[in-house]
Amino acid sequence: MAKKGEQKLFEATTKEKYTFQHPGLRESVRMRDKSKNEHGVQQGEKLYEAMMEHVIFKEDGTKVSFEHFEEVGGFSEVMAAAVKFTFQEG
Repeated sequence: MAKKGEQKLFEATTKEKYTFQHPGLRESVRMRDKSKNEHGVQQGEKLYEAMMEHVIFKEDGTKVSFEHFEEVGGFSEVMAAAVKFTFQEG
């Protein structure tokens, strides 16, 4: 797992470039917990909103949104890479 503040540049197949910035272990756990419903089931929309708020930024440093991905595509690819960067070891 990346450490708090660590960054990674990511270029999607759409040629859009993003910076992933790790929010730290505690915030990562909060993001995961807040995205689960009362039955402990992961809710994609809440997790993706948290990723766009805390982890994924455009090349110029501005935040991304669902609307951004509707315009340029690459949503699933970018989200999968950001989730891996945020939560997985290595």
